[in-house]
Amino acid sequence: MTANERLIEEVNGTMAIEGMALNKDDRKRLSEYLNKPESFNSIMTELIKKYSAPENKYVG
Repeated sequence: MTANERLIEEVNGTMAIEGMALNKDDRKRLSEYLNKPESFNSIMTELIKKYSAPENKYVG
């Protein structure tokens, strides 16, 4: 097991204790970041887009 794999398993264990185990996509994102830290901005942009509420253009 590589150091990055061990780190991901540690994060998964901690998250699992709180009832939020990592899924396949979470593991992929962590691995991508650990192997290529400069990808942080694109990963965060993807997550913000995924979890943001759609903009309501009919207000006001």
